Amino acid sequence: MSLTKVRRTMFDIEQRFNARFHYPYVFLSELEFSAEFQLKVRSIASSNVTFALITHNWATSSNSTHINGNSNALGFRNMVRYWAHPFATHSALSTYTRVWRLEPGSHFPCDFATDPFRRMHNLKLQYAFAISLASPAPTIWFHALDFLRHSSHLLSASNSMAWLSPSSNNSTVCQFLTNSELVDLRFIRSPSYTALFERMDQKLTLSHNQWSKDDDVAVRSLAVALLLDASQVAWLDDLAYTHDLLSNCPADPELQKRCHCDPSESSHLLPMSCSARWTTAPRSLHIDPLDLL
Repeated sequence: MSLTKVRRTMFDIEQRFNARFHYPYVFLSELEFSAEFQLKVRSIASSNVTFALITHNWATSSNSTHINGNSNALGFRNMVRYWAHPFATHSALSTYTRVWRLEPGSHFPCDFATDPFRRMHNLKLQYAFAISLASPAPTIWFHALDFLRHSSHLLSASNSMAWLSPSSNNSTVCQFLTNSELVDLRFIRSPSYTALFERMDQKLTLSHNQWSKDDDVAVRSLAVALLLDASQVAWLDDLAYTHDLLSNCPADPELQKRCHCDPSESSHLLPMSCSARWTTAPRSLHIDPLDLL
């Protein structure tokens, strides 16, 4: 975890938002945080900071050996799996009901017009996202269809499957990017979400596959689209966010007075973006999941 990237993102969050609200930070890692790392992170925060070690549920038997001798690849795969579900059961998060994932190195170029946590609470949201993209359906998607066959009773009657699967042959799927998500931990810890995760985890183990890049994105997207009502999910279109080459930039003239991003470069305008489609009325996002089988 790059200290420079962490501090850059925290600096943005503090300047643009958290200096007014003082929400706490929680850092999780399978490796011990150095004294220097902790000192320099705390020097930026306006609130409490917790550093916690991941000691449970970091790896499965299928992920327990080095991949071609590459321990970095192993650590990445474990991280992908951990973020898909186990993180929500860490004791450091036991008193929290909602979390906002902050990706080190991400940039927030506008002042926040509203408190996203308060918005989650007031609108009874369980998931909120900044960026979503269409991509070829990952292998794990087809494992999810198997889950549907056996667990259709868990699915929401007001799901957003029509948004998730815009192609009739399931070759392309829309996915929420998890590197800037707000999520209700009670949803991640719920029996239905846990059942979906465990089925995916089991399928990957039995097929001798490994958790790979963006599988956490696929699991989260599938769970949100299948298990939640569409009305419990929101696109944070007013949140200015940049990570790597992707961005979300609000075009509202009032918001732009406290911004330095270009709305014409916002990723939701790209052909591969799914975000703008989310503004469709929730009922038109619905599809009978069994129609996909």
